[in-house]
Parts: sequence; structure tokens; C-alpha cells
Amino acid sequence: MRGAASGFTLIELLVVVAIIGVLTGMLLPALAGARCKGQQTACLNNLRQLGLAAAMYADDYGKTPPAYVNSTSRWMDLLKPYVPKNSDAYRCASDKQRIALPWDPTVTMSYGINSFNFAGNQWCFWYGVSPQAVVRPSGTILIADCTPGKYYCGGGGTFSEPVVDVDYRHNNKSFNALFCDGHVENKTTTQRSDWDASQ
Repeated sequence: MRGAASGFTLIELLVVVAIIGVLTGMLLPALAGARCKGQQTACLNNLRQLGLAAAMYADDYGKTPPAYVNSTSRWMDLLKPYVPKNSDAYRCASDKQRIALPWDPTVTMSYGINSFNFAGNQWCFWYGVSPQAVVRPSGTILIADCTPGKYYCGGGGTFSEPVVDVDYRHNNKSFNALFCDGHVENKTTTQRSDWDASQ
């Protein structure tokens, strides 16, 4: 007498496949969320590096790097001695467009300097601001996630949400920002005072 054949029946196999499908469906969103969180953390670290570079520049020259110097030089060009332009610190992992700078195609720029001018050039980062002139360093944004391919965000003297040329590219339509005191935050909304060095 022969023993019963061993192995899975078709129904058992289908049940196992269904269980694997359910587990995969539950796991994939968690993995995607973890990936987004990792990219956001890497972006915050990039901004910390840029903050240290901007602080060293300010120590050497008495002001933050101005946004625009001339047609071939912007704020990131001034930070080259502190953070090389080919460094990944200028590129956010969540920036899917990765647009090269028009005047320097070797650099992909994901971050822009605050270019709001509410109270005159003395408090406008477009021209460079003395660290002593910033009234609330811990409450004033210096650099933030910007529209891919740009190097500044905000602009002019009119504030509105969403902020012009800020790229809300992270979880919950948020963006990362570097403040004048060197700390970084993830923000979903801001107020005019967050961008105004004079108040």
C-alpha cells in the first residue's frame, strides 16, 4: 500500500499566496514612508552643512553670502571654500527634477536663499545680512527647499502662503528650512515673521 502523496494542494498554495499578498500590501506603504522620512532627514543634514558654511562665511566676511554676485556667481559659489559645489549638500534626495544651474551645469541646486525684502537691504539676504542685524536668528529662515533649478525663494516685500519658489516636497506638503542660528526644521506653513530678519 502506497503512502499518501505529500505536498501542497492547490487551495493551500492559493491561501499562502493570498497571505503573502496581504502582508506585502501592508508592508509597502510603511517602507515608502520610511524612505520618504530618510530622504527628509538627509535633506535636513544638507541644510545643516550649508548652515555651517554660511556661518563660516559670515565670520570671514561679516555678513551672510549674498544671493547674487554677478551672472556667473551666486551664494553657493561663495560657499565653495567651505562646501565644494560638487558636494551632495546642494541636492535634496526628494528633489526628483534635479535641474542643473544654467550658469554651471555641473551643479544641481535644490535649496534657495531667503530673498524677501520687507524692511530694506540691510535685512535682505539677497544682498547679504550682518548676523548682528538679524533680530531673531532662531526665528528667521536663511535657506529653504526651493523650486528645482532656482537659487532663491520668497522675494519682494509681499508675503503669502504657499511661499513663492519654496518647494513643499516632503511629507504632508512640507519643506525643510535652515534658520539663521543654524538649526533646521520641517515646516508646513510659515508666517511673514519667519522670513523677516528685521523683526
